[in-house]
Amino acid sequence: MDFIIPYSQFSVVSIILLATVVLILYANRAKRDTRYPPGPRSLPVIGNLLQMGTKPYLTLQKWASQYGSIFSIKMGSDDAIVISDHKLVKELFSLSAACGKAQNPVFTVIGGKYGIVNGEGNVWDSQRRFTTRKLKDLGLTNSSIEVPLLEEAKSLLNWFERRIKEPIMGCNIFNGVVVNAIWNIVSGQRCEWDAEEEPELLKQSNAVVRTLNKTVMSGLVFAPSLRHLAPGLFGWTDWINSYSNFEKLMDAEIEKHSAKLDPNNPMDLIDHYLLENMSTTDPSSSFYKEDGERSLRAVIVELFIAGSETVSNTLSYAMLYLSHFRDVQTRMQQQIDDVTGGDSRLPSLSDRPLMPYVEAVILETLRYSSILPLGSPRRMVEDLVFHGYLFPKGVTVIASLYAIHHDPNIWGNDAEIFRPERFLNENKTKVIRHEALIPFGAGKRQCLGEPLARDTLFIVLTSLFQKFNVISELDGTTPDFTSATGILNGPKPFRIIMKRRTAKCT
Repeated sequence: MDFIIPYSQFSVVSIILLATVVLILYANRAKRDTRYPPGPRSLPVIGNLLQMGTKPYLTLQKWASQYGSIFSIKMGSDDAIVISDHKLVKELFSLSAACGKAQNPVFTVIGGKYGIVNGEGNVWDSQRRFTTRKLKDLGLTNSSIEVPLLEEAKSLLNWFERRIKEPIMGCNIFNGVVVNAIWNIVSGQRCEWDAEEEPELLKQSNAVVRTLNKTVMSGLVFAPSLRHLAPGLFGWTDWINSYSNFEKLMDAEIEKHSAKLDPNNPMDLIDHYLLENMSTTDPSSSFYKEDGERSLRAVIVELFIAGSETVSNTLSYAMLYLSHFRDVQTRMQQQIDDVTGGDSRLPSLSDRPLMPYVEAVILETLRYSSILPLGSPRRMVEDLVFHGYLFPKGVTVIASLYAIHHDPNIWGNDAEIFRPERFLNENKTKVIRHEALIPFGAGKRQCLGEPLARDTLFIVLTSLFQKFNVISELDGTTPDFTSATGILNGPKPFRIIMKRRTAKCT
């Protein structure tokens, strides 16, 4: 005879078991090393999820003022430590003990243990060194990257020219330009982003970021175990499917490159990776056979996910800010005219040292928008006592970049005001870079795409504002500068109107 517990008794048993689990969890928390950072109380299973709200970075900013620049939270059942001081972030993230990658299931979908974003140890070290070197060879850190960027800028100018005086949605208009900047380096190609039918590359890359944002907005990042309970509700299913589709698109491109590969004349990043994979005979290497293929795919996808939306959103924010702060736009245009001689030629990267105000506008846009408000979380790979606090092995470490970039103790009482002059010297002739501005992260895992991002921002913005005045559709009213919710900060929907300007000619 089967042993059956009546429903009423089953409920009692369930409550007792749940209560036991809760008591164990809190007992374990009470036994925690006294050097572990303080933090807000959390609930079993979901941790601090309910307290985070729709914009966790603002909650973490508030908690920093309560618990200090180093405090702890619970992401579901996992421990995390938050740092809200730029000096501490730079110091910790430069240490090997903090060089691991946070193993959050939402993000480990991207490449798994392969590639750079989620790779650790020898895998991460070899993949990052190789990719950094090859990106440098392909022009990422020198002026040769300027040619494809100027081509994209010209396409963008033509696109706006066809829409003069028409209201244009300011969000997502730069996706094609940024995707092409990355695609040119990765594959030596470009897509016709302004074609009547959206190219598959652009469609799939947009879908990947969109579904990732949906998953993050659901709160799954802070309670990843919930993906097992209702994967459709939390966006998990869409995220997995869109990522898989994008991987297939990259696999098809890798196959094309393999078929036409010239070992004596590698043309792009895919070619260089394929040659490295072919020449690797060490079975323990991340470039060896199947591991090499997985690493290549992971790196390509990572470059798109990490690079495309961040730069695109930054450009959109710049349009939002400058369409409202018209005096800033005018000063920026005046400097562009003075350096380029009006509209006689497009700006170039060599002009950057001569345009300190333009550079200050870009730096202030990076600070004010804080596109990646919580940076790229790390994982401790060994126990470490850091400034009196215990950072245990396995704990996730979050750099609260938004809190750092908006800290009045660093930036003054006008930290919530868009003011490019904070990055200039007194006579406004020289850029003053602030050590607390770390939009691309810090330490050993700092974003390797930073040079491309900065070059893209400069070329696109100077080209646009040389040719056009950008006006808010709701001119005369203050727009909503707050961010849409997601893993990346992005502006809420807004419209702009482009008007041709008559630049000064000399």
